[in-house]
Amino acid sequence: MNWINLLLSHKGRINRKSFMLGLLPVVLLFGLVFVYLKYLTGMLPLWADIAITAIIALEALHFLSRLAIKRLHDFGRSGHFQWILFSPLLVAAIFLVQQKFFHLQSYEWAVIIYTVMFSLAMIGFFWMLVEMIFRRSDEQANAYGPPPGSFGKKSSAGKE
Repeated sequence: MNWINLLLSHKGRINRKSFMLGLLPVVLLFGLVFVYLKYLTGMLPLWADIAITAIIALEALHFLSRLAIKRLHDFGRSGHFQWILFSPLLVAAIFLVQQKFFHLQSYEWAVIIYTVMFSLAMIGFFWMLVEMIFRRSDEQANAYGPPPGSFGKKSSAGKE
């Protein structure tokens, strides 16, 4: 398995096994963020703590994005469906920005609206996650390439 291609490329397809193996570095990076925040913050200036945490977390999200795109390609979906996975993060970020910079007259309605939006985003997140973990690969070649594991085999998609 080529780890660089697996974690940095968005082209091609990967099966469930490769997706789960690719999640290991992502989980390790998020674990590193947790350990850093739990035990090592305060040793450096605040700006350095924020920068180190942001760099590690963004790289983990980058790897997760590449894995999600290739797994979505495996069953014929566009990589744009990955935004369903990241929608809880987007809703939370919008809520935090709104609370910081735009003060509303009716705070209760904002909480209700964001709670509904976040709940829907989490439903979409779990739906996509379950689909990426449990859905089988398409047996035939699709627009994103041949089935995973068929390297060197001729595809019957081009034959008439």
